[in-house]
Amino acid sequence: MKLIDLFVICILVLILMPVTSFSQDEKSIKILDKELEYNLNGVFSGAGGKYYLRQLGDEVLWYGEEDAVSPTWSNVAHGIIKGNIIKVKWADVPKGEIMQSGSLVIRIDSNDELVLLEQTGEFFATDAWTRIP
Repeated sequence: MKLIDLFVICILVLILMPVTSFSQDEKSIKILDKELEYNLNGVFSGAGGKYYLRQLGDEVLWYGEEDAVSPTWSNVAHGIIKGNIIKVKWADVPKGEIMQSGSLVIRIDSNDELVLLEQTGEFFATDAWTRIP
C-alpha cells in the first residue's frame, strides 16, 4: 500500500466523523467558570504501540500503530474534550491487518497520562497512555 493511499483513508475517516471546530487559537476549556488547560500534543505509548496526538482546542486527533516493522494494527481517532474526559471514536486503518472500530471514554490525569474508562464496539487493547519525552 502506498503512503498516499493510507493518507487518503485517514482523511476519509476524519471527514466522516462529526467535527464541531478546528480552532487552533483556543487551548482551554471553560468548565463551571474554571478554565482547564491541556496540552496533549505529542507522542504517547500504550499497549505495545505509539500514538501521535494532536490537540486543536477541545478536539483531539491521533494516529496510533503497533511498535513493529510490520504492525498488525494501526488506527486513527477523533475525540472531544469535556472537563477531564475525552470521548473518542476510533477506527483501524489498512496499514495493519486488524480492521476494527469503536468508541472510548478516556480520563485525562495530566498532560502526560491518559486512562481508559469505558469502551464500546470492538476490542481496544490500550487502557493507559503515557507521554514519551
